[in-house]
Amino acid sequence: MNVKKQNDFSNKQIARMLRNISAAYLLTGESQFKVIAYQKAADTIETLSREIRDIWKEGRLENIPSIGKSLSKHLDEYFKNGKSEHFDSILNRISKAVYQLMEIPGLGPRKAFKLVKALNLNNDKTAIEELKKACETGKVAQIEGFGEKSQEEIKKSIAIYQKQIVKNERMPLPYAFSVAQEVIAYLKKHPLVIRADVLGSLRRLAATIGDIDIAIQVANLQLKIKDYKEIIKYFLKYPKIIKIDNAGEKKASVIVSPYIRVDLRIEGKKTYGAMLQYFTGSKSHNIKLREYALKIGYSLSEYGIKPTKKVKSQNSKFKNYNPKLKIYEFDNEKKFYNFLCLQYIPPELREGTDEIEVAQQKKIPSLVQLKDIKGDLHLHSSFDIQPSHDLGEDDFFTIYQKGLELGYQYIGYADHNPKLGLTNNQFLALLKKRKEYIDQIFMSKKIEHSNYFIGLEVDILPDGKIPLPKGYENYIDYLIVSVHSVFNLSISEMTKRVITALKYPRVKILGHPTGRILGKREGFELNWEQIFDECRRRDIALEINSCPLRLDLPDILVKEAIKNKVKLIINTDSHAISQMPTMFYGVAVARRGWAKKSDIINTLNYLDFKKWLTSIR
Repeated sequence: MNVKKQNDFSNKQIARMLRNISAAYLLTGESQFKVIAYQKAADTIETLSREIRDIWKEGRLENIPSIGKSLSKHLDEYFKNGKSEHFDSILNRISKAVYQLMEIPGLGPRKAFKLVKALNLNNDKTAIEELKKACETGKVAQIEGFGEKSQEEIKKSIAIYQKQIVKNERMPLPYAFSVAQEVIAYLKKHPLVIRADVLGSLRRLAATIGDIDIAIQVANLQLKIKDYKEIIKYFLKYPKIIKIDNAGEKKASVIVSPYIRVDLRIEGKKTYGAMLQYFTGSKSHNIKLREYALKIGYSLSEYGIKPTKKVKSQNSKFKNYNPKLKIYEFDNEKKFYNFLCLQYIPPELREGTDEIEVAQQKKIPSLVQLKDIKGDLHLHSSFDIQPSHDLGEDDFFTIYQKGLELGYQYIGYADHNPKLGLTNNQFLALLKKRKEYIDQIFMSKKIEHSNYFIGLEVDILPDGKIPLPKGYENYIDYLIVSVHSVFNLSISEMTKRVITALKYPRVKILGHPTGRILGKREGFELNWEQIFDECRRRDIALEINSCPLRLDLPDILVKEAIKNKVKLIINTDSHAISQMPTMFYGVAVARRGWAKKSDIINTLNYLDFKKWLTSIR
């Protein structure tokens, strides 16, 4: 058996392998259908919020959009044996050096193949360095179809690639969102820009983001080409640009610090809605939407909707049909979807699952919003109870005031449990001291409606026990139990571990349930049916942790939890008040999981939430 490293089974690596297969098909003259099918599968896998290997273990590969029976079979062999004879037979058709050069920004399969052949780059391990030397000695410029300009661009792209390889290729959502907002704020200062939106996976608020795509809507007037050029010229003066890839009349692509690609496109008001829909994606959603539209007689593009011969012959069925129009233009997306007799589909749901069918039935739910959140129950303070993990930065009252500023009705203090090694009496003395201190603060301030809860975030030990002595329940309102160590247990061992912890008194929340750290650590595996059953039986909420590097529970599991009628709670896990506004990202995850306000327990008002949190079971 070919032993693979864990990273060889990551979504990123599987997507890369499938793209290489797509390239091999393209370069060896296979059907365009195969080329597109593998590329589409790669795109889908790369944006999954769960590891595809975990989905495979559950026997659900074919549930993933773009993964058909044939590809599922080959992936099954790959995951079982660490290799697939089919995949290897295709990949071995061309030099591995081609695949290596394709990692360089701007080098597609055909260019990479041509460079490998012309420069005799046979060693994939040294191909990029050899190409770099060829650029420096002027050899690339002599190759037919390249030239001096192409040589210089390749040289710059290699430099960017070599700086990127030590970084993660995809950014966590909050980081990408922050970078995009800075660019948008700059763009909106131009007098001709009346609106700006992010596109792609960032607009869909996926957990990780590749490049940043931005669209701007220009003022509602007849602009001339020079006006568009003026906007592009303004964009290219953005202070954090370190490289300009290309710039046209209405489009531009740049690299901003620290090595993040930002693509800009300009659109007028009349067609802005169609463009926004088209470039938001996902690819799977747009493919399904296009297929649906063709069935009822329309073709879709970034410019609008065109009637086909089919709709012209059946125009009585379509109230929107106008024989005088060759293309229908839309200034907003709601009109676009409604024209197709579909309920508006929020960007977060456009992942190519069943959203179009649900929209046909007018059953797209009203998704939870940030304004619905009434409190945050996972906040760490600076009060020293000798915690097992890091202290927070701010005191209890400062945290409470920040909660009021954010419009919350209540907050919950959930400092880490005291470290191991203390006696039972020392444990309880610390908890008692903390409770008395908190209560005294609010009594002395004489604050009306001071709605706070005293909790703890407690480690789930490898055997499922929690490090608290009997009597702890006298000093807390609730517990968040979380796994913070020993992540390499089997699925059955880890499931038993978590379920054991859920049985303790006052446990109301399972914290960051998969333990993942985006870009650093994959989540551990659990038998989710058993976890859902236990949480539902014990009235325990699964946490959607808004911490930028967690975003855990992942959206796919949020959707499964809702189907299993399990309560969810969105918390920030803040260790400083500056982190409390990250609630936005947890709400984004909930929305991608199709969560309604009623699915999230901390949308309840104070009295109803208190009744749930302090209920004895």
